[in-house]
Amino acid sequence: MPQFNINIATSRGLFPVTVGFEGERIDSITYTDGAHASPTRLIIPSPVDLHVHLRDFEQRQKETVASGTRAALAGGICAVADMPNTVPPVADRETYERRLELMSHDAACDFVLNFCVDDKYSLSQAASVDLFFIKVFLGETTGSYVLEKGLLENVFMLRKPVAIHADLKGMREAIKYSKRYETPLHICHVSRREEVELIARHKDERITCEATPHHLFLSGDHAVKPPLGNANDRDALWAALGTTIDIVASDHAPHTLEEKEHGAFGISGVETLLPLMVTALVRGEISFKHFYAVMHENPKRILRSHGIEYGFGVGGRADFSIVDTSESYAIDPALFHSKAKHSPFSGMEVEARVVETWVRGKRFFSNGACTNEARGAPLSAFSKEP
Repeated sequence: MPQFNINIATSRGLFPVTVGFEGERIDSITYTDGAHASPTRLIIPSPVDLHVHLRDFEQRQKETVASGTRAALAGGICAVADMPNTVPPVADRETYERRLELMSHDAACDFVLNFCVDDKYSLSQAASVDLFFIKVFLGETTGSYVLEKGLLENVFMLRKPVAIHADLKGMREAIKYSKRYETPLHICHVSRREEVELIARHKDERITCEATPHHLFLSGDHAVKPPLGNANDRDALWAALGTTIDIVASDHAPHTLEEKEHGAFGISGVETLLPLMVTALVRGEISFKHFYAVMHENPKRILRSHGIEYGFGVGGRADFSIVDTSESYAIDPALFHSKAKHSPFSGMEVEARVVETWVRGKRFFSNGACTNEARGAPLSAFSKEP
């Protein structure tokens, strides 16, 4: 039975443990005196990124499922949620099945699929698809999949979980329908103080939201949607992490260097999500309680609300990453596993290097490369624990 003597990041701090697992499952977690645990290496339980754009299809020059999921593993991420605004979009059953086949064949890490609704036809198709979120674009976005006017209430009437890309007005409307039809709502990339305050006023167990590292750490004129906020906005985001803001997700949105030079919106973020957040933890910029909430407990809760078994514990899946905090280094996009070798974090010093990523009890990433065992599967294949 494989075992690790290591420190584990929990909601109460770092604790030395021996973690043993048998096959895909964690068999034991035993607290120790730390005599055999490295003081600078720690286990991050079950990291997931619930907002990535893996491109592929007709945008393989930007990213492929294979390259994007290898990048996820290199960033310590065990599973991703693939966004559906591809070319063509995942907005009908045939394209959904095609996407599922592609992901099942090419993905290096585990995954869930979302479904795009922008008109009456895609709405009718969504009713019969085993999706994670119905993704709805309200107002200005970077694509052409804005929801047809007058359909938002119909989307919520399906009572399937809905994720929105929206401005403040769109958020208000979505929250209203979420409460009316008791439909789960996830609000993507919250970026403004007013948005945090709006969500806090209406928060309940069905309404969740996310922030991105670029909105937490950056300001300036980097080309992203929604735009980067000011210091007041960033302060509001940090203060809300783990309470109003449930999770941190990368919104990994890769483009070619030429496209970025011409102002394309989006960044390569799946490889920097965990190093940035662990660095914030090491530097005391986020508490263990709130780090554990946004990086483990709340993603687990969202996945389990979809009937997907997830989470770190005895009997649970052996999904975790091992991070080394012994030295700082500068982020270098040239070393990314993603095709999108650019980043607004280029040159930023971080203190967390991903050493290994384990998925279902197998070492999927080690020594700077994905292993031959790195074969992803749909998380929907793993039913909720009894």
